[in-house]
Amino acid sequence: MLNKDIYAVVDLETTRTTSESGRIIQIAIAFVQNNKIINQFSTLINPHESIPRNVVQLTGIDSEMVMGAPAFEDVAESIHTMLSGTIFVAHNVNFDLPFLNAEFQRVGMPALDVIAIDTVTLSQIVWPTAPGFRLVDLTSYLSLTHGRPHQADSDALATGTLLVEIFTRLEKLPMVTLQSLADLPLVLPQNTKIVFEKALFKAKTLREPLPKQLQVIDGLAIRRFSNPEPLVSKSNMAYPAKRAAKQQLYGKKLVYREQQAKLMNAINKHYTSDSLSENPGESAFIAEAPTGMGKTIGFLLPFAYLANQTQKKVIVTEPTITLQTQVTETVNSTLHDILPFEVRAVSLKGRRQYLNLQSFKRSLQIDEGTTSLQFIKAQILVWLTETVRGDFDELHLMNAQDKFIAKLSQNANNPTGSPFYGYEFFERQYVLAENAQFLIVNHNYLAEYANELGTSQNKPYLVIDEAQNLPGAVLNQSRHQLPIQTWLARVQTAINLILQDAKPAIGDILRHIIGGEQLKNRLLRSLETLSAEIPQIQVSLYRRFLLNKKAPATQSSYEIALSNNDFAQFWVDQANHVKSIHKAVFNLEDSLQSLLTQFSDAKGVFSLGERQQLADFRRLLDNISQYEKQLTTFQQDLVDFPDASIFWITETQSHDSSNLKLSGGLLHTLNYFEEQVYPHFMSPTIIGATLFTSTKSGYLYDRLNLDKETATVRHYPDIFDFKNQADLIMVKNAPLPTSKDFSNYLARQLVDITTSVNQNTLVLFNSLDTIQQVYTQIQSNQKFQRSSLTLLAQGITGTRDKIKKRMQSEDGLVVLGAASFWEGIDLPGDQLRLLVIARLPFDRPNTVLQKAEEAVISSEGKHPFYQSTLPKAVLRLRQGIGRLIRTPTDYGAVIIYDARILTKSYGKTLRKMLPSNLPQKELKDSEIVQELKDFFDTHHKYL
Repeated sequence: MLNKDIYAVVDLETTRTTSESGRIIQIAIAFVQNNKIINQFSTLINPHESIPRNVVQLTGIDSEMVMGAPAFEDVAESIHTMLSGTIFVAHNVNFDLPFLNAEFQRVGMPALDVIAIDTVTLSQIVWPTAPGFRLVDLTSYLSLTHGRPHQADSDALATGTLLVEIFTRLEKLPMVTLQSLADLPLVLPQNTKIVFEKALFKAKTLREPLPKQLQVIDGLAIRRFSNPEPLVSKSNMAYPAKRAAKQQLYGKKLVYREQQAKLMNAINKHYTSDSLSENPGESAFIAEAPTGMGKTIGFLLPFAYLANQTQKKVIVTEPTITLQTQVTETVNSTLHDILPFEVRAVSLKGRRQYLNLQSFKRSLQIDEGTTSLQFIKAQILVWLTETVRGDFDELHLMNAQDKFIAKLSQNANNPTGSPFYGYEFFERQYVLAENAQFLIVNHNYLAEYANELGTSQNKPYLVIDEAQNLPGAVLNQSRHQLPIQTWLARVQTAINLILQDAKPAIGDILRHIIGGEQLKNRLLRSLETLSAEIPQIQVSLYRRFLLNKKAPATQSSYEIALSNNDFAQFWVDQANHVKSIHKAVFNLEDSLQSLLTQFSDAKGVFSLGERQQLADFRRLLDNISQYEKQLTTFQQDLVDFPDASIFWITETQSHDSSNLKLSGGLLHTLNYFEEQVYPHFMSPTIIGATLFTSTKSGYLYDRLNLDKETATVRHYPDIFDFKNQADLIMVKNAPLPTSKDFSNYLARQLVDITTSVNQNTLVLFNSLDTIQQVYTQIQSNQKFQRSSLTLLAQGITGTRDKIKKRMQSEDGLVVLGAASFWEGIDLPGDQLRLLVIARLPFDRPNTVLQKAEEAVISSEGKHPFYQSTLPKAVLRLRQGIGRLIRTPTDYGAVIIYDARILTKSYGKTLRKMLPSNLPQKELKDSEIVQELKDFFDTHHKYL
């Protein structure tokens, strides 16, 4: 970074990943000085051993290419001389430098004694929002030339260019940010932290003014935020109903699609008619729009015109935050570029999604003793100079702990007295929302804030995208738990914090404020009351509901459903204990508020450690209060949703003790949307790729409280040519998924199939336990070990998002995924060619929830299997198969190993709801490999 420094950017290609067993086959060096690449060196190395096949596949370097190359000992002295006196740089320096030094020492030369820095960790800090940090990811993200990834000469040159970009980025950071980075107790590979110190020294020398887009608040440099300009509506803009009008509007930005245009026109016609009912759930517009049709633009464009003409807002709700972000970007980029009037979208999220500046500022003064947390703070320091919204979803944090992120998003003590008051990110979204037509939320947000999103004066439009997921989101949002033993443990921890002598302590704080001793006694009295009353609730629950219903000795966990009448009577009987708990928590909250007020008034008295101790104590008491609120929620649900709620107790046995957890919430959404959601909006638009479970089923209408008679329904045909693009194989001789040997059988089948076709494969399961069994079997299979395939498993080798990212960029992957892989995964082209469904996606039977739902349906004179179990499975199967074909040029095969789709009467219903032109073949397992080989060998005829 300083002009005299020479950086030697090194990349190695090796036969193996360890220096003990591996040898270098290529070394390249790019020399950087004064932010320019001034020289390059590269040579192949003859390792005098065979190069493994996977290395040849990765690098393109084979044994023949290195046959005439020098041995390492022939070039070692020259390389050592070139690198001595430089600053050693590598993308993963803890691999390249030790490996190279091991090679030097192997040929009798000394290890390099140089300063060394790592571009991986530097990139993670200076570009915290980058989608990935492999060299290929970063060069793509930064639009840098990288012609031959995984060949050392190309990688070294790309890393050298990346290093220059890192230096350039650091030079643009304000001095206050560089100072904070230098002050953080960062533990980075080798000497990497020296880069921040050099950047700070240079900044102090140059003394550049603070960029206009930034401002410094209490030592943090953040992006300035200005209120958006008011939207200028043009209500005279006519909707482009005709094909020619749409094509003129699109220009070269969009391609005209006939089915998409029909969807647009149908929505516009529906909401410009005079026949819309104002009764909740009536006059809905329902559209099943298949993947590839362009449904997002299909509903956004007509609603943009409707919003412009009527001055109504449009609420769009999506099942995931990822889709929420994508739809927001579509409005603000695609629609913005083509519409003749201004259009804006804002994504609304809950408070925990946003960084709290005061909490973050406080965290900078604390060393939690965890290197990963300090690293995250460094990323956030840089991110603050870029972000306008402060939304954690913008970041790609490494090893982020949920508790730590929650701490950074929580309101800090005394916000009105904070220098950050008025600058917090959470409030900015509402300022932006005031001047936007589209408010994009997720299903959980809609379930929680429907009454705030809607207005009685000018009801907004409501678009429920992928609506089949909304009932599940509502049920999950409504359900809550009270782990009684955990609640009691929190209370005891709070008591111990008040009484402990270790410093910093709450007791020290109380001694230094006015009335502190009295506050201490009030806090202890409230906590001791809770400590006495909570066990009374637990004992009463046990005696009333569990005493004569012990779990079998072989089970460590036991569930029992509670009769709503018995549960209601329980709260009547426990009224005195509950009243005492409520009073104790009220006093606890009042005492805490007094403490915070006194603490705020005593400015400058307390140390940083004491401030952090109080913040932690406050979080603990808030947690205790939240558990107490669950008692009220259980009772309120009995009043508000007496017929739709379910409650149950889970008893867990461990070490001769019994822990009880009380759970409850909505069992179904009967009348929920009609009463809680639809009254706040215009008649809803219900849209999705897989809405219906059969041609006659009323499942969708029942679950979403929609009036079938007044609804406008549109089914749009499949866009893809499944006859030529896909192949569905149903295995007719597979053992039942419930059989003891099924996991072993499936593992053997997967090995045979994946090693034969060598395509990216996704295997869908219903159980993480089964994934574990199959994963273990495949990993130990010698045939699979000899292949070049990589096995990934949800919950074992990574999360869904991490595995998905690898599928998007790597070949030869076999992925075992459970619930979250059945939908919301977009893997076109080579990212996914083979989809395997281990068993039909029926809900797990005999759970409390399943039994209760079946009882409700049976009480209505209906059959639970056909009214609930089968429709859910149909939707899930359609969604799962929908993961395969994502574009008009895509192709791939599906295998279903559950023979019940062929042998059971309901199998016909499942098969009938799959794409009509999808070839369905019944084969024996011995015929599958040849069928797949034929399919993949001939797919090019379609292309």
